[in-house]
Amino acid sequence: SAYTSSHSQRAAPATQAPAGMASPPRQQQAKLIFYHIPGDGDDAETPNAYPVLKPTGAPTVREVRSKFPLPGTYHFRFKMKWGESASSTVWMDVPNEDAQVPMFDGKIIAKVIRISWDNGAATGSAAPRAAAAPAPQPAPATR
Repeated sequence: SAYTSSHSQRAAPATQAPAGMASPPRQQQAKLIFYHIPGDGDDAETPNAYPVLKPTGAPTVREVRSKFPLPGTYHFRFKMKWGESASSTVWMDVPNEDAQVPMFDGKIIAKVIRISWDNGAATGSAAPRAAAAPAPQPAPATR
């Protein structure tokens, strides 16, 4: 349409962004991250989901982790096919935060394990902590 073509003509090219400022992405696409937390009783067959906006390609582990909707520290494992059989799947640990996450049948499926309820901040944790047990006292000496 005329509006679309005139609108795209007004958009500044990505190379003309002011110094120190990233140019806005041309098109953000929401990639849904399907996940379940076994420790919370989630069922893998009915996962939760949240979006990660990405212009192209699969998001990185860092992007998946930074957009995760729950507070706390988590470990992510991603479902992927392994081998020739359609039923051969594994949960892959991806230690490189800047690596793209694996996909399974065109979807990003994560098994998420909670490490702690806090975000690693120096302040107190929201999770209850056990009180330290008092040190045992030596038995009185008998003669």
